[in-house]
Amino acid sequence: MENRKPEENSDEKIRYLNAQKRVKEIRGFYAHLVSYIAVNIILIIFNILYHELGYMKIKVNQFYSLIVWGIIILVHAGFVFLGKDWEQRKIRKLMDKEK
Repeated sequence: MENRKPEENSDEKIRYLNAQKRVKEIRGFYAHLVSYIAVNIILIIFNILYHELGYMKIKVNQFYSLIVWGIIILVHAGFVFLGKDWEQRKIRKLMDKEK
């Protein structure tokens, strides 16, 4: 694969910088999602193990982090995958469809 840099002050450079920003946003979302899954698996296993040993009973309030963090993940996904310009993309898509 060729490792070339876009020319200064060109449309190609603007597209390159926008693509680079987009990749960072998506990578950040996936890192957030992986940490959510890993931490909550550990918490669930911990709760199940202690429940079986009789030390702790599983209660709904032990899953608040899972629920609240899950909502935050959904909001983060909305910002990353819908983006700020989702209206413009939708308008372009509808205009292209009418042609």
